[in-house]
Parts: sequence; structure tokens; C-alpha cells
Amino acid sequence: MARARLSHSPLPPSPDSSSRSHSDNDRPGKGHSDHNRQADIRRVAKILRDGGYTYDRSKHLIAEPRKEVSLTPSKRKKGSVDRLTGEEIDRLLTAAYEKSARQGLMLRTLLETGMRVSFFAKLTAEQIAFREKEIRVRGRGGKARDIPILQSLVNELRLHLGNRRTGYVFPSPRGGHYSSRRIQQIVKERAKDAEITKRFYPHLLRHTVAKRLADEGMPENLLQKFLGHENAQTTQVYYEPSRAQVKQAFEDAMD
Repeated sequence: MARARLSHSPLPPSPDSSSRSHSDNDRPGKGHSDHNRQADIRRVAKILRDGGYTYDRSKHLIAEPRKEVSLTPSKRKKGSVDRLTGEEIDRLLTAAYEKSARQGLMLRTLLETGMRVSFFAKLTAEQIAFREKEIRVRGRGGKARDIPILQSLVNELRLHLGNRRTGYVFPSPRGGHYSSRRIQQIVKERAKDAEITKRFYPHLLRHTVAKRLADEGMPENLLQKFLGHENAQTTQVYYEPSRAQVKQAFEDAMD
């Protein structure tokens, strides 16, 4: 099956954030059990519900107590975003398609859309606008956005779905959706088959397309919208030059 290279309606409920990474400041202390944490969540939820808080007002409510106890996010090391090289992308997709056309399409979709695994696992056929060449997702906070996709990916998704226009795009063998953990396992298994030796994690696929788009000159505000970032600072990390880019710029200037 020919594959294009990575360009180097109703919405489902918001997926859970179980695969989200947390900083040390986000983690409860050792003596804070899961039971206590769930009780805390219920208490905060009751405050929000009883107070009639909107999403925007709730952000202020959470921000103030953080300041009160001096909670700050972990500092992100500039230039620390990793990515797959073009050769690694080719090897990964080859390994996936050799396993099955289905798994090849799964990894290609992740690579080209930058979709979070938790959203991808619950992707439905209704979310794909074939004519507009877009996939509609509901991001964090319940905000909807449209992810543009290439015509070649549209064609492959259409072929994969056949006459289906409802249900999960990649249903599990039991007919439901895959768990985020299972998607992560599949991605890691294919990375192992492709003999990719760097630390591999599913979010690396999202980093790869984001860094590629930034390097190709996509404006920061557009990349922010593509990725669904609420905070522009989260997007800025993709515009930090890598060592290889600095070296290449030096050689070009001195040549």
C-alpha cells in the first residue's frame, strides 16, 4: 500500500486525562493516598458545582490557592523537546504497516495529526469531515477544534472505514475503543520492531509533528491552535533551536 510521508459533526465526550504527564508539584505526597485524593477532588467539584463556576472563573479559583501555598510548575528545560528523525519516521511506519495495514494507519494518523493518545483512542468516524479534510476533536476544557489532514490520509481513512460512517475508527477486538494504555503498547512495540533506540513514548509522535511544523515556518499562533494549547508558552518550546540546527546554521554562515 502506498503511503504518503509525514508532511516533513457530533463530538464524543472529553476523554480522560489518565495519560497526562505531571510535574513533581502535581503529585500528592507519599502519605496522600488515592482515596484521600479522590475525596479532595469531590470536595473541589462540589465547590465548583455549588458556586456555579464557569470554566474561566474556575481557573482563577484554582490559581489563587496555588499562589497562597507557593505552588509553581516545574521549569521546562529549553530545547529539551525530542523528536523522531525522518529516517526514524520511515522505519517506524514501515514496521507498523508490515505488522498490519490497520496499525500502519493508526501510527500514521498519530504522526500527522499530533493527536493526544487519549483522544485518538476514542476517535469516531463522525469526527472525520472527509470533504473538508479535517478531524474534529474536543480538547481539554471541552473546547472543539478542527485538525487539518492531508488528502492522502483522507483517502486511506475512507478505505479503512469502507461503508462505515459511525462508530470508532479503530475499534478494539471487543467492539469498544482501545484504552490509552493499549495504544501506547502498540506504539512502543512497533518502535521496538523499527529498532528505534532513543527513549520512546507515544507523546513523542506529537512532539515530532509539532517540531516539524515549527521548523517549516508555521507561525506560533497557528501551531498553538493546531495542537490545542491553551497557553502560548506551551507552544514556544517547539521554536527553541536544537543543537543540530545551531550547528547547521553556523556551517552555512561560515561556508
